[in-house]
Amino acid sequence: MARKEQDVEHELPPPRCHPLLPEGFRQLNTQVAGHSFEAANTEAVGLLQDPSGGCVLKPMGKPECGERELRFYESLVEAGASGDNDLALLRGHVPRFYGPLKLVVNQRERTFLRLEDLTLGMLQPCVMDIKMGKRTWDPESSPRKRKLEEAKYVMCKQKLGLCLPGFQVYLKDDQDPSRTVVLRHGNDYGKSLSVEGFQKTMALFFNANSSDFRSARPQTEVLLKEVLRQLEQILTWFRGQRLLHFYASSLLICYDYSRLGSSGKSPHLLNGHHFKEDKPSDWVKVRMIDFAHVYPADKALPDENYIFGLNSLIAVVHAILHQF
Repeated sequence: MARKEQDVEHELPPPRCHPLLPEGFRQLNTQVAGHSFEAANTEAVGLLQDPSGGCVLKPMGKPECGERELRFYESLVEAGASGDNDLALLRGHVPRFYGPLKLVVNQRERTFLRLEDLTLGMLQPCVMDIKMGKRTWDPESSPRKRKLEEAKYVMCKQKLGLCLPGFQVYLKDDQDPSRTVVLRHGNDYGKSLSVEGFQKTMALFFNANSSDFRSARPQTEVLLKEVLRQLEQILTWFRGQRLLHFYASSLLICYDYSRLGSSGKSPHLLNGHHFKEDKPSDWVKVRMIDFAHVYPADKALPDENYIFGLNSLIAVVHAILHQF
């Protein structure tokens, strides 16, 4: 029997607080990192979801950071219209942007960025936020901010150029293999990871953590190959562009766990007769997110900071794939 989206809702942990939201909007229950709602602080605002519009709404936050991120998304829209090659090519690696929107949340008007919901249609969304680069402070950061950033995620950041602020993954229940459990970890978990711990966590996230890889889910190899394909496309873009440098930006990896046990066919009939063959990119998404600290490239040099992290991540995923 096909699972319903409302059934999946019950598998996810309930919200920790209940902010006052406009009708039709709700907290994004797949948010794994970033600012979130807090019961004791009505000024703390997290991601929202517009289920009817298929959008995620990101609060703009601090004025200078929010405006910089808005300008970045608007520049991608303009590039698509004008045919600017480098920025136009980047659009395929970034969530679609549907413009800003003002909403009253917790009795105060705030501006949100309307973005594509990358988990839309996923029955069991697995989501991981990976912050990219050894350096996560931007050129305008104060000495205090630089010191704070350099003290975070030290082991993984310096050796891999990667940080793990949070993730959510569906796993087979060890006690009852016919059931699934949801594992969620935030930044406290990521801050304590060694390089080896990061590698093991990535294998866990991709449901490739078994010592007996023959027992892995049927589509796990497909998942890993598709993630690599999308990562390598992003790396190709970075190697060619000399426009921008990205600081404290992340990659969001999303996939639908419910597809790992399938044959690669959609559960829906096409024209009532034949199963529709799905492309892996229909249920696996790798996208760049978080652009509040994007700056013009210094001296038109490549973004080696981001490229270093990308190469490390590709190597980690390759190593997991080669164990099959």
